[in-house]
Amino acid sequence: MFRRIAIPLIAGSIALTACAEEKPEASEDDIARIEQSLVRGSELSWELTQAESRVASMCMQDKGFTVHDPLKLIGNTIPYRFVGFQSAYTRIPTVEQAELFGFGMFVQFTDTDAAQEMSDNPEYLAYSAELDGWEDPDWYTGHEEFDAMDQEYQDDWSEAFLGPEGFAAEQAAEESEELIDEGPPGGCELATVEVIYGEIEESEDEDGIYLWQRPQAATPLTEIGEEGFSAEFAEQHADQEAEFLACVDERGYGEWEFDGYGELPVWDYFNLVYGQPHGLPSDPEVTPELTDEAEDTEDPVAYEFAMALDFAECAESEGLRDVEDEWARMYADPLLEYETELYAWEEQIEEYLANAQAYIAG
Repeated sequence: MFRRIAIPLIAGSIALTACAEEKPEASEDDIARIEQSLVRGSELSWELTQAESRVASMCMQDKGFTVHDPLKLIGNTIPYRFVGFQSAYTRIPTVEQAELFGFGMFVQFTDTDAAQEMSDNPEYLAYSAELDGWEDPDWYTGHEEFDAMDQEYQDDWSEAFLGPEGFAAEQAAEESEELIDEGPPGGCELATVEVIYGEIEESEDEDGIYLWQRPQAATPLTEIGEEGFSAEFAEQHADQEAEFLACVDERGYGEWEFDGYGELPVWDYFNLVYGQPHGLPSDPEVTPELTDEAEDTEDPVAYEFAMALDFAECAESEGLRDVEDEWARMYADPLLEYETELYAWEEQIEEYLANAQAYIAG
């Protein structure tokens, strides 16, 4: 299973950190309106991604290619999925959620009827939506089919998609140990960009590396949910975090730590409990040591459910369930003065989407 590629929902140059001058405070109506706008923008971005994939694949089919690299068709980017104002603490399940689906890790790490059934459960999908991000089941079969093609086909496909110059630059970048200029896109990638966005956007990063990107990536807002923002919130709730971690330790799960985003390394931990079924390693720097019970368990699913319930009860008793309104306000307050730009961004995505749909319709 792929792990989510974290592409920011919105990017640009406005940092959402505390400012010296006093800013207006969002009302409940403001918060609801901004939240709805961000959710809609996220959904539009996903629709645009799917449409871009379709436009790119049509171009490649015209060149005689029927098997595609699904992620390269969309520039190897997946838009961030925003599902509402939820702090990272909500990734610790509630007691009711823990009783229903544990941490949900068995859905990712086992291939059973129970896992398949849970993967379609609306309550599980709501719990896991932001963490899992946007996914297209066709990516899995698409990658398998493309990887099964011989190297000559894969190289020919990449050259047709990127153009000769882009393909040569990509190969040079793969062979280099340093960041290098990968050159402007060509081939079907450039054709797709021109159909949807009109033109490629050029810029230069701080290292002097020239960049080409879709205009849709540039927006008026930035750093929603980024580490600095989450760290500020976590600092304000350090006592609740410490009390939660002490509760977890007292229940026999050893020493855990929140990361800078306010998240726990649950995936890394259960990746080990389930024996790394996808061949992806856990990060040794963040993964707590497995308890003897976790290491020796013959029923990892039962262990997951029991552990999830303990974590849920600790989160509830130590106050991590009482901060969501504060998180929403902290998130929304800095956006009040940028709502005009936010709505303009949505309208721009709708325009790009209309361009793609018109092309697809012929």
